Amino acid sequence: MNMKMKRLLIALLSASVAASASAVADNQKALQAKADSANAKRGVEIGGSIRAVAQRSSFSTDNDPTGINNMTDVERNEFVSADLNFGFRPYEFVRANVTMRLGGGMQEYFAAASKTLEAKWLNVEGNIGKNFYWVVGDFRQEITPLTIYNPGIDIMYEPTIFARKRHMAQKEQLLEGNKRNLQGVNLQFRQEIDPMIGELRAEAFFARVNRVSVLDFTGAEGNILPGDEVDGTSLASATDKWLVGGNIELLPMQKNIFVGVTPMLIFDNESTNSYTYRHVNRDPVGFVPGDKANPYEMQQINPYDDALQNTFVLSARVGADVAALMQNKNLTLDLVAEYAMSMNKTKTLSKVVQGPAAIDPTTGEELTDPETGETVYTQLTLPTTEESANGSAILANLNVGYKVDNSWSAGLALDFIRNDEKWFNNLAQSPSFFAQRILNSDKDGETVKYGVNSPLYSTFDALYNYSPKFSPMTRSLGTNDDKIRDGQSKSYNIAPYNKNSWGSNVYTAEQLALLNLMMDPALQLALPNGLATANRMGVRALIKGDWQGMVEAQALVSIFNQVKPEIEGLDKVSYMEFGGGAKVDIAKIAGLSKALEVSGSYKHSESKNNMMYGGVVGTLKSDFINAGLCAQFLPRLGFTAGFQMINSDYGVGNVETKVGADVPLMKSKQMQWMVGFDYTVADNAWLAINYGMINVTNDYNTATVTGTPRNLPDYFSNTKKGKADGVTGTYQHKFSQSIFEASINVEF
Repeated sequence: MNMKMKRLLIALLSASVAASASAVADNQKALQAKADSANAKRGVEIGGSIRAVAQRSSFSTDNDPTGINNMTDVERNEFVSADLNFGFRPYEFVRANVTMRLGGGMQEYFAAASKTLEAKWLNVEGNIGKNFYWVVGDFRQEITPLTIYNPGIDIMYEPTIFARKRHMAQKEQLLEGNKRNLQGVNLQFRQEIDPMIGELRAEAFFARVNRVSVLDFTGAEGNILPGDEVDGTSLASATDKWLVGGNIELLPMQKNIFVGVTPMLIFDNESTNSYTYRHVNRDPVGFVPGDKANPYEMQQINPYDDALQNTFVLSARVGADVAALMQNKNLTLDLVAEYAMSMNKTKTLSKVVQGPAAIDPTTGEELTDPETGETVYTQLTLPTTEESANGSAILANLNVGYKVDNSWSAGLALDFIRNDEKWFNNLAQSPSFFAQRILNSDKDGETVKYGVNSPLYSTFDALYNYSPKFSPMTRSLGTNDDKIRDGQSKSYNIAPYNKNSWGSNVYTAEQLALLNLMMDPALQLALPNGLATANRMGVRALIKGDWQGMVEAQALVSIFNQVKPEIEGLDKVSYMEFGGGAKVDIAKIAGLSKALEVSGSYKHSESKNNMMYGGVVGTLKSDFINAGLCAQFLPRLGFTAGFQMINSDYGVGNVETKVGADVPLMKSKQMQWMVGFDYTVADNAWLAINYGMINVTNDYNTATVTGTPRNLPDYFSNTKKGKADGVTGTYQHKFSQSIFEASINVEF
């Protein structure tokens, strides 16, 4: 790319939108980068990225002909995030990095807050000689899938038009592959001893994973299920959570043999344990300031997750690049085996809870407060309790392949895991994807917090759309206090919040258990927590072939089982995935000067529950289809198109009232298509104008519906007859979203 043109484009984009900073370099390669004289000069380095989106999403359904739901059908999002990354190097051996994010949005709740400026990344890094590297502040870390890892979502041959949208959503959250964002100190040392003994790598890290934070239980930010009272619902923390660890690796035999050890300790600092004061009754309905019946009382900061964590993880691994030892450049043959153990201790501190009603000794009746008339309750003191669980995990990876230069190549990647049910490491198990409702969230604002169980949820909406500062619409109009109070949603307070399914949070055990109840089976069925998922044993094989860079194909097979049944009377749940796909570069085959590429893939996912003594209880099946097209008809102007479809069969369906699944969902069909034109300057610099549709059809079992089910739309009726009715025990809900968007992404 011409440098003058690149600078001109960046200047024009910066003038029309705002700007912010991308990420720092990979820590694993940072030491080697110091040897590059261009990066070791004094001065100021500037980089960054710009993301701008103008989007209109229109919702429609035939299930609400009379307009029972009167919330807006159209959502408009117009925003820009500009990251400017400044590197200040006063000396050749030290540099300060700061990422400033400038945000602007045209759909804001408060006009005065329409622009934002924040420091998203801040650290100081340096080196001592050629062997020692250090960083203080924000840094990224990835070691192995069983130690420190940020498991994501893999979609085989994902259409480019959708992959770009996902890339922008992840960059908004400062995500870089499977690296986990941490804050603290990282020290790295490397020393080449000799070719036979090899290179010694030593690393130490100390990071704060969480801090004491008092959060509003009803806010969209800081809660998994806002306003609900279930274990793990809030991300509030009563203590600081810390990570202390190290990593030692030796690479002998000219770096063709690998031996590594990683000890880690994740713990809540009990000395920072804090409390807060809240009203006994937090319901705004009928709330009277100064009411003696509703005074302030000291409470736990997070009563839904009050256990203190103390987890020690030790990982040992060994590997070899056999092909390199054989000095065969055309052969790929390497093996890595890892064993990890976890010793997890939880401590619940003594606390006072409400007991039974107090009894008047003279009358034998319940005692009441003479001033308020309220029943007086006794108080019980629960003692401090401690629990411990030791678990283990095994991961073995084999890569075999062969290539013929300028002709063909083929390879096999094989992963074997055995993680017992007590294995726990939240630094490796916390997923980067937590499915959320994004577009048209005002339409079902009372239930959007239930994610996959929200009546208007779609996998594609959660994967590809985001809004950094969305301002929800109040559910009733008016200027008095009652209207403002009644206008609040059951899913969030009416205030700006970030709509995005991606992140780098480190969750507690209770929070992970709740997230797994809300995982998307089309994406996270077999391994919701990546290769570190507890209670899993099995193998995953990926076969890949390539012919002269013109045709590429892949095939996937995964078979997993639970190590131990989780429910009494049921056998171990089994999981299976298989599929394949291909990508064809038609331009290379036909000798065209402009790019022309097509791709497609299919994946089947399945889980099966069996009775302990025979008989199938339930089977969940899901099929995911992808098809994509990229065509270039001018030097930088091109056309992209994508199609995706997910068909899911839930069998008899599943009811999990904890997370809003009151009515069993039996079948679901989701389809998405999108077409558009793009002007591409480089791999991560483009302007795109797209139009697409999302269509969803869900079939529910409503034979035993009572009350108001949370996972059905508010216009559902169990008295109407017809195809989409509740009288016959089946309700078919169809809806669609029409999406028009223009986006700019530039990384420099």
